[in-house]
Amino acid sequence: MKVLIAEDDSASRMALKTTLQKWGHEVIVAEDGNEAWELLQIENPKLAILDWMMPGIEGIELCRRIRKKSDCDYVYVILLTSRIEKEDIVAGLDAGADDYITKPFDREVLRSRVAVGARIVQYETLLAEKNVQLQRYGSEMGKLAEERSKQLVHAERMATVGLLSAGIAHEINNPATFIAGNIQTLGKFYEDVEPVLLERTKQDCQDTEKLEFILQEMPKAVEGIRNGVRRISRIVNGLKSFCRKNENSVAACDINTCVEQALELCHNALKYYVTIEKDLAENLPHIMADSQQIEQVLINLIVNAADAMMEKGQGTLSITTRSADNSVVIKVSDTGPGIPDDKLDDIWQPFFTTKPPDKGTGLGLFTVRGIIENHEGLISLENKPCGGAEFTITFPAVT
Repeated sequence: MKVLIAEDDSASRMALKTTLQKWGHEVIVAEDGNEAWELLQIENPKLAILDWMMPGIEGIELCRRIRKKSDCDYVYVILLTSRIEKEDIVAGLDAGADDYITKPFDREVLRSRVAVGARIVQYETLLAEKNVQLQRYGSEMGKLAEERSKQLVHAERMATVGLLSAGIAHEINNPATFIAGNIQTLGKFYEDVEPVLLERTKQDCQDTEKLEFILQEMPKAVEGIRNGVRRISRIVNGLKSFCRKNENSVAACDINTCVEQALELCHNALKYYVTIEKDLAENLPHIMADSQQIEQVLINLIVNAADAMMEKGQGTLSITTRSADNSVVIKVSDTGPGIPDDKLDDIWQPFFTTKPPDKGTGLGLFTVRGIIENHEGLISLENKPCGGAEFTITFPAVT
């Protein structure tokens, strides 16, 4: 790893350089802050050991400049200082330093601190590479979807849609895999950082409240992203199953349980402006279905309803289940603006959407109908006289 040493004392500078070179690092040195700033921009070191007090630009000011510079890779900064007062340490860390070492430095302490820095730089580099790959695949997927949607106009719809859906499912899997890899890396990164944060909260410092908030919320955020990736995987699998029927997961299924699970998964999308009204019949007969796919159907309908009601700022989502004529009937309705009458047939077509380009792909209801038909069910839509849309789904009951 390339390391910059900025130290005006020649003896200390030489000792640091010799030590780090023995450990296998590529070392560049600066005798003052001005030279260090030039080398930072030219050499792009991954780790910098900066003397706090030196001619030209002081170490703490270099920290601030490094953190403000957005056109370079992440640099792990260790301040080298004889200052041991708590206020000085806090000032250095607030300026952007990642760690500090007191003078005269201890070789083993230096080895440990540099090892931590190398590990964090490695994580940062990996995250940056994954994000670049994720953006590239996302762009390619968007272009692919646009290109293939145009082809649908000139081809047999259902045959082409089958191939297209399989291709899109495959393309979605690629960025989802990168997201999963990134969150795994972030989790490992946080495992290293958490003990440091815990130690800091035990100290009497001004950012204790902020650190306690991070310690409380970070695991929740990581787990939330993991749950999101799992949901993406379920949706992709549902899309694949529409193209290629798979009976392995079909079993007797309680539709009320699927409704409750779908509402739980959609909780964050509903909690601020949507009122839920449930009327679930007791002792419903089971249906033969893949419960995950049924949940996917309900999630799509619930999220679409929530998006429609967002325009008003509030609304009511109603879900009812009933048994009728050896069938199980589910109704999902909302108090949104409804669907324009001339679009009622178009909504089932692939890539058709009334949402802005960055809000929807037009595959949701197309996939929903495919899943329901694969389960030998029916789905219909009508606008309610009082406003809003109502979807009715019917599945054959297990007799």
